[in-house]
Amino acid sequence: MKISKRIKTICEFVPTNSKVIDIGADHALTDIYLEKTKNCNCLATDISENAIEKAKENIKKANAKVKTKVTNGLKGIKINDEIIIISGMGAHTIINILDKNIKNDIIISSNNNVPLIRKFMISKGYHIEKEVAIKDKYYYVITYYKYGKNKKINYLLSPFLLNNKEYMTHLLKFYEMKYTKETNIKKKINYYILKSKIQKIIKKKV
Repeated sequence: MKISKRIKTICEFVPTNSKVIDIGADHALTDIYLEKTKNCNCLATDISENAIEKAKENIKKANAKVKTKVTNGLKGIKINDEIIIISGMGAHTIINILDKNIKNDIIISSNNNVPLIRKFMISKGYHIEKEVAIKDKYYYVITYYKYGKNKKINYLLSPFLLNNKEYMTHLLKFYEMKYTKETNIKKKINYYILKSKIQKIIKKKV
């Protein structure tokens, strides 16, 4: 089965024989891959009935054993010790879904505003177990969160990604753009500080 680099990286984070809840599973490619390659017990959910119907077709075609459910986020799902996966959504949507009293391991790959999610997850008592940035047409950050042992980190410059020179170069261009376009003086200064920090980090890795 052909899957994207993003999906494959997410799956690499999941231990063999895990129980998984995949929120916003779309066509369930992640779940099928996990069931076939890592013997995972997966529940693929999505708010879209059409997406779940397509997921069911893919599951049947792959002869996989993946359960499905049409629902909004975690609504109506009994949570035990599953690993929760959320990928391909915006930061605010992800935060709304996870703003509950849960302590499960969570794998997140947001489409935007990764620092906001880091800040939210740390505030909920989580810490980053591991984190990678990959380029799959666009740059994506994939983070594995575990509950407990939380400590303060730089939400904007994750220590887990400082050795990824290509991603740091991408981040530098992003903050240079932010700095150039920003009109609020306080924000402009913050972007300048970030830009300078990244430049120093990149130079150290040369």
